[in-house]
Amino acid sequence: MIFYNTRMNNDDEKLEELNKRLNYNMLYDFYSSLLTERQRKIYELVCFSDMSLGEAAETLGISRQAVHVVKQRIENKLDLIEKNLHLAETTRILEEKIKKLEQEIKCLKH
Repeated sequence: MIFYNTRMNNDDEKLEELNKRLNYNMLYDFYSSLLTERQRKIYELVCFSDMSLGEAAETLGISRQAVHVVKQRIENKLDLIEKNLHLAETTRILEEKIKKLEQEIKCLKH
């Protein structure tokens, strides 16, 4: 029983990490133009090319710690921008409304 609960927690953590990553990727889609070229390069290597921090550091000729710090700064910056502009949240809300309308239209056709 304990193994099952541990596994559930691990699955929950993986799901939470995946949701976090998807959220930051969405924020990146909206706001990447507000990042520096270097920040975009680091984010793309770590998040889109799925490189480890060490691999990205080696590619860029910087330390692993520097990659980690820049990635954290990028995430903080994306959070701050979204907090002020709300573009991603507005898009999510509109997508939900569109899905509901499409379902209503489908029901009305039948």
